[in-house]
Amino acid sequence: MSDLELDDFFFDESILKEDLKGLSLKGLTEGKHIRSRLLLLTGDMIKAAHKDLIPLGRIVEMVHNATLTHDDVIDNSHTRRGHPSIPNLINNKKSVLLGDYMLARALHELSDYHKPKLTQELTFTLKELVEGEWIQYENTNPYKISLKLYETLAKKKTGSLFRWAFVAPLHINSENLKLYKDFEEFGEKLGVIFQMSDDIIDFNPASQKTYGLDFKNNNINFVLLFLGKKHPDLSKKFLQMDDIEELNNTERDYLEESIVSAKAEMKVYLNRCKELAFEIKKELNLGENSAPFNELCTLLDLITDRVF
Repeated sequence: MSDLELDDFFFDESILKEDLKGLSLKGLTEGKHIRSRLLLLTGDMIKAAHKDLIPLGRIVEMVHNATLTHDDVIDNSHTRRGHPSIPNLINNKKSVLLGDYMLARALHELSDYHKPKLTQELTFTLKELVEGEWIQYENTNPYKISLKLYETLAKKKTGSLFRWAFVAPLHINSENLKLYKDFEEFGEKLGVIFQMSDDIIDFNPASQKTYGLDFKNNNINFVLLFLGKKHPDLSKKFLQMDDIEELNNTERDYLEESIVSAKAEMKVYLNRCKELAFEIKKELNLGENSAPFNELCTLLDLITDRVF
């Protein structure tokens, strides 16, 4: 979505703009922009003005890119979407500062709406994002976490920003605020599905992600949750491995079985998400040929088709 201008977020007189003018942001800007697409579709469904939605789409993507920049520092990731990660191009300290700068710019642009509740909800979202990362950092054994803890992590780390993307347009067209709870739950659950699918993709060698990075870093991962649950006796061995390539054939079979289990559990969330989508459609009196609703369903399929 080129109209979001995601590669131009520096203030005109910023020191960073001059120092980083040659920095490639392709690892951040060449994503699918799912969060902003969600936001725009939500706005279209409630008939909010497009001119009011585009800046919100830019804001949600800036926040997302800030978290990706911080994530790549924490995870020591060298690539992002097939391109060098920001920490790989500059260094960790500057990457943290750049992520902070993006968050500051996002909040600055949001203040132009003069809607305290909208800003309050984004700051709450930022709090949730930090808590999600904190949970991941504190839990260094991904094979011994519960499904409940994983869901808490996914809701905070990923679901929170999806939730904001889905409810933010309601503050532009406030007559639909009565649907807030449904929109909130849909966005949050969709975010959890996205996190689950992202974890599964971590074990797909053909993806643009660094293959097996969560395994290598002992990060909480939806697949590793099932691997630890089914084979707790192997968790100590897995924790001591430096690379996923060290798995023997039997252990690789166990991993494949865990991927199947993760996909099955993800379908439970997916079915609830689809139920909510049709409840929202009914509440808004959207017809069968509603373009934004049909595109929303397509987007939901896109997220899940990544792993099925």
